[in-house]
Amino acid sequence: MKARFKARFVLAGELEVLQDGVVEVDDGGVVVGVGKYTGGTVADLGNVVLMPQLVNAHVHVLDAAIIDRDDMYIDDLVGWPYGVKYRLVKEHVSRGRHIPLLRKVAERMRRYGIGCALIYAEYAARDVESVYREYGVEAIVFQEAHGDFPDYPNVQVASPLDHPVEYLRELRRRYRLVSTHVSETEDCHEGGDLELALKELGADVLVHLVHVTDEEISSIPPEKTIVVNPRANAYFVGRVAPVHKLLSLKPLLGTDNVFMNEPDPWAEMKFLHAYSATAGWSIGEREILAMATVWAWEKIRCIPPIEPGRPLRALAVVAPYAGDKVLKYLVKRVAHSDLIAFVEGSRITPT
Repeated sequence: MKARFKARFVLAGELEVLQDGVVEVDDGGVVVGVGKYTGGTVADLGNVVLMPQLVNAHVHVLDAAIIDRDDMYIDDLVGWPYGVKYRLVKEHVSRGRHIPLLRKVAERMRRYGIGCALIYAEYAARDVESVYREYGVEAIVFQEAHGDFPDYPNVQVASPLDHPVEYLRELRRRYRLVSTHVSETEDCHEGGDLELALKELGADVLVHLVHVTDEEISSIPPEKTIVVNPRANAYFVGRVAPVHKLLSLKPLLGTDNVFMNEPDPWAEMKFLHAYSATAGWSIGEREILAMATVWAWEKIRCIPPIEPGRPLRALAVVAPYAGDKVLKYLVKRVAHSDLIAFVEGSRITPT
């Protein structure tokens, strides 16, 4: 059925703030109009911001099996193939213990307002995809390749340095989407992992880029999907990717390993906002919010902007309790407890 939703604020298109905004959807749940309220019958959502659902653009969910295990060097914890993570996650999957754990993580991620996630699955990619579908989260899953050729359309390797060049080329030839971590540590950067990822693996999605130089940034084609993970990088390697220099590539925001970070994009945005201010980076609130929402549509077709011709997949979030700096309020102050409802097509689902 057709519906018209009114909200105190609507974030339309590239996050343009419309006060007293109205969004109209057709019988198929596709937006047919966005504008300011001028009268007529509406479903009044009240004192809320209607905004696109969030995207977590890089998250390892199976490693919740080792939650808060942070007592070792990063490579000993998560390095392929002998890191603690691989041994324990593989054991969980072999015994079927991963499904209940996946459900708990998926439920929490949905509660944060996540509508889409790019998930790295060390194993059991189809199980991950299936569980997330149960919870209404679109999952673009990358099955890790361990020197083999997984029966799944999207693959990732922990690092292109882990494999022969011929294998990297064959992955590119065989699979629809390919991803990898690059330049997360100084050692990997010095080993030339970015060049391998671009020239041999042909990766579509590049994650981390903590140590990249200006020259290397200029070599990255604009169609590539770049994902930064500020909290995880600060925790693991004591350094954050130069996000302010990556903005022309429209980077996305991820939370990385569930065992270390709660998979909460609101927390990631707050951290990046504060870090940017401390570092003197020129990154605006609109850009930070776009990293967790609309840029993902342009890059990998996750969660469309609120504009005509797109399905409505939105969040109703409590509006600012004072003032009218909506974008700053969303990036600096909002938590998942401020979510009122999911608005999907003509359907409203209270949180």
